[in-house]
Amino acid sequence: MDKQSLTRLFAYHYWANKQLWSSIMALSEQQFVQVPSDGSPSIRTQVIRMVSNENLWVNYLWHDEVEFLRDCHVPTRASIRQEWDALQEEICDFITVLSPADLDSQVHAPFLNQEIAPCVWEILLNIIQQSAESRAQLCLHLRRLGSPAVSRDFFDFLAEQRQVAADHM
Repeated sequence: MDKQSLTRLFAYHYWANKQLWSSIMALSEQQFVQVPSDGSPSIRTQVIRMVSNENLWVNYLWHDEVEFLRDCHVPTRASIRQEWDALQEEICDFITVLSPADLDSQVHAPFLNQEIAPCVWEILLNIIQQSAESRAQLCLHLRRLGSPAVSRDFFDFLAEQRQVAADHM
């Protein structure tokens, strides 16, 4: 995968996260931490898992550190959002410095229980894919709480990007 495509996918990824975040901030604290009757994780738990996954991978890929972000590290919505924003900047900076050879280099992470060694670009793509799944689950949970549906479709992102570009011409 080329860096330009990966950069665009992460731009979409963070756009979709921000779309979701506005609905999350509108929730009461009770709604934010409430475990649904079906036993699925709370919105808070799901968001922390998304942040934790990104945090784990960027720290491992860029700094060769294994750091498992836990609930206690981000106790409030504001701290979760702060971590999320910092990760966005860090991942974008990380992608900027990657060469084509870096993108194709294999990763042997000690915390993966797999015999395969994915390439860096495959791990980055997996972050986006897992987050898309999490956003879908979160949107379902939010709808059950009465929140309006949020746009998270890639084509909506493209349309907005084209509109922004047209407005600046």
